[in-house]
Amino acid sequence: MDGRTGDYLQVDLLGWLVVAAFEGTIVILASLLALAYISFNRMEKEVRRARMFIMGDRVNRFLGAFTIGFIVLAATFAATLFALIPAAAFSAAFFFFLGTIGYGVMELYFIVRPRRKLTDSRVASWRSADGGRRVAKETSTRATEEEADASR
Repeated sequence: MDGRTGDYLQVDLLGWLVVAAFEGTIVILASLLALAYISFNRMEKEVRRARMFIMGDRVNRFLGAFTIGFIVLAATFAATLFALIPAAAFSAAFFFFLGTIGYGVMELYFIVRPRRKLTDSRVASWRSADGGRRVAKETSTRATEEEADASR
């Protein structure tokens, strides 16, 4: 031994942080995908059919994200295999692929669990003759993006 015992067991802290971030990303994506799958299976058949029809743009974006991610990953893998680009480019392409998977999973999640309506409540109150009750309540509601897409 040359005096550096255990050097092979020491792991760089930055390496551990990258591995933890990578594993965390995978776990979050898998959890969201599992939640979307379970919610989709528990949904009534008619509601599921209507939601898929109304949110067809989301399905299109989901499929597009997966397709682009797979094409970039396959092209980078082939280019790396034939030594046309450095191997580090494959790592970048893989993280791009994970990003497209994440975007696609979020689109799926918003199909089965659409965002709630955003409300902007303004309560107008003034003193009336009968002693300070709230006289009027004014509420305006903005539609969700899914409802805006459905009207087209």
